[in-house]
Amino acid sequence: MTPRLLILCNAFDDATRIERGVTTDSPAGSRKVLLLAQALRKGAVSPWVLSLGRGRAGGKAKFYRACVRRIGGVPVVYAPFVTVPVLSEFVSLVAMIPIVLRLRKARIKGALFYNRLTAYLPSLFVAAACGYRRFLDLEDGEVRAGQPSLRARARAVVGRIYDRMCPDGALLACSALNDWTKIRPTLCYYGTAVGDASVQRFTSGRLHILMGGALLPETGADLLIDAIGQLRVAQAPWAQNIQFEVTGQGVSLARFRELEVDQRFPLVRVHGRTTDKVYRQILASCDVGLALKLNEGALAHTTFPSKVIEFAAAGLLVLSTDISDVRKVMGEDGAVYLRKDDAGALNELFELLLMAPDRAKAIAQNGFMRAQEQCDPLRAGQTIARFLFGEQL
Repeated sequence: MTPRLLILCNAFDDATRIERGVTTDSPAGSRKVLLLAQALRKGAVSPWVLSLGRGRAGGKAKFYRACVRRIGGVPVVYAPFVTVPVLSEFVSLVAMIPIVLRLRKARIKGALFYNRLTAYLPSLFVAAACGYRRFLDLEDGEVRAGQPSLRARARAVVGRIYDRMCPDGALLACSALNDWTKIRPTLCYYGTAVGDASVQRFTSGRLHILMGGALLPETGADLLIDAIGQLRVAQAPWAQNIQFEVTGQGVSLARFRELEVDQRFPLVRVHGRTTDKVYRQILASCDVGLALKLNEGALAHTTFPSKVIEFAAAGLLVLSTDISDVRKVMGEDGAVYLRKDDAGALNELFELLLMAPDRAKAIAQNGFMRAQEQCDPLRAGQTIARFLFGEQL
């Protein structure tokens, strides 16, 4: 019998996100969840994605009914969403319970909880009562500050509940997250290598560089802004052959828009939040993908930048800070590493890649092969399926 796995998350497809007016979701998180589900289908598991389907509450009162879509062959059930504060949180707490109950009749069944959200707790308790195997998908560690706040203490309590109520294992975004949970066994899942690597890159004499995702100081957005500023001040001739494409959103977006207005070289094009289709087009036009979470930042060892796999699978050269498990996954020759959070050092790497296109192309090809070796969808799906259900397959 094919095992059934419920994946509780807040993933979105573009149509539902736009319909519900959601702007606070994580595109990278959605992509990772949906590709995980598609990989599990290849591993002889029947996945069901149960999404909270919610954004930030507030503004004009609106109600969105529950709905079901099929994405890449995977059923995605969106819970109802109401924009009224307090009521919104209550709806999210209880909306998944009927779905968990309805799907409980499978003989072999499991539930995977994407990060330790309070909104999943009632469904977690119901899943335990219904005999589901229960797993945690831990994508982020918490940034440890000095004196813990009340909110931090509450998160710690929720974390302990998940540690106790998910006894069957945890998927981790990176190996360092073993220190953030007591759940055992664990398995690192870095993402799924899906992309079109047939596009010819490093052939035009120009370098198109992509910066995407959460545009925040801690993700390296301000580091890149400083690097662009230095190039414009220096008026380096080679900078005329570099163009930056910026997608996503965050507090640094406004500063990128200021750079876009200034037409000095290197040029900057800001796309902001895009649909997945538009993002794919931008991705296909670029040679280099940036993953710049700071080496000395709070996020350096609490997560894995999933865009590394996305870029490599699409044939881009990955330029990453030397954090987390990136070197473990991509190897010495599958990416270019920025070892210190310095704008000048970053610009030196840009110049090196522009002046040595054959070398850059070879690194990109090595990165593509490493991503396929580590994160091939069939292999990933089978590995995770065995981890979740073992001899029950």
